Amino acid sequence: MTEFTVIGGGVIGMMVARELALQGTTVELLDQGQPGQEASWAGGGILSPLHPWRYPDALLALAKRSQLLFHKIASTLHTETGVDPEWHQCGLLITDNQETSRALDWGKRWQTELVPLSGEALIDCEPALNRSISEALFLPEIAQVRNPRLLQALQADLQRLDVKIYPNQAVNGFNIRQNRVSGLDTTDGPRKVSNVILCAGAWGGELLATTGLQLPLEPVRGQMIIIRTPPGTLTRVVLHNNRYLIPRRDGRVLVGSTIERCGFNKQTTAGAREELLKSAIALAPQLAEFPIEHHWAGLRPGSPNGVPYIGPHPEIHNFHAALGHFRNGLMLAPATAEMVAGMVTGGSSSVPATPYRLDRELPATAQHLS
Repeated sequence: MTEFTVIGGGVIGMMVARELALQGTTVELLDQGQPGQEASWAGGGILSPLHPWRYPDALLALAKRSQLLFHKIASTLHTETGVDPEWHQCGLLITDNQETSRALDWGKRWQTELVPLSGEALIDCEPALNRSISEALFLPEIAQVRNPRLLQALQADLQRLDVKIYPNQAVNGFNIRQNRVSGLDTTDGPRKVSNVILCAGAWGGELLATTGLQLPLEPVRGQMIIIRTPPGTLTRVVLHNNRYLIPRRDGRVLVGSTIERCGFNKQTTAGAREELLKSAIALAPQLAEFPIEHHWAGLRPGSPNGVPYIGPHPEIHNFHAALGHFRNGLMLAPATAEMVAGMVTGGSSSVPATPYRLDRELPATAQHLS
């Protein structure tokens, strides 16, 4: 029997499966649809939290570890599969500067370079920026990846590593005996398992609740558009409040993102499309000259304060979960996979696991970060 069954084929599930396979274990991955087609595909690919100084240390520790791992993972995937995830250290410009002092303090504490820019230096850094923006903070170390290509590379690498992938196989519940999962109830019928790792994104909270454990997780819709521009139109990721522009190598510019609590509704809206385009033109007026190529939505796995739940089930011995990564699933995936693999194989992790426990108490002031 396969040693580990990963439920959920987003970036978290695929990275966990890959890490376990690299350690020589046997792994299978189940997804309710096609792997890599939900929030992991729909996001922007910025390898940093937005306004990182607003986040708890627990999330920042995972982020720092993932940032150290990502370039090597992307390079290895490109070599092994021929698919380039397009890791690119383009830097991040933050143009809303009400928190400059707090941001600079965060940079010193986390050893992350922040450069205050204004005037000609700001124009030199990003010539496409609206001239009405007079000041910004530049984080030159921040990189991005192209989500769909990263997911394509991961799936190809899992196949290379003999991970068995079962698409269109939804899990409806767990057969639990003597505090162990013995099997799954799936749309393809009963399935025996040895160890379960739940990485089901926005659907993970409802599935976890069938085991008697309820966590404060909810789907949060995010809508984005992509504008087709010539290469080089925009060179930096630009962030203002919760709106951002992400330039791809081929010239496309992603514009995100909405934050909407509307259940499992993935429909796009004309209002969001208009709002996103307006915010894009306000940041880079030249974008008004180019067409919107695509408009889509995804469901993020929302959690209070953005800190994910990673660890063993408090009552079920062969059950682990990695859930609630909210807006940062792709960015946190390498460190999450490293942590989960260490837990289930008896290894170690570079980041202490205690702050992510499934049975942790939330601070009284915890709020959903937008």
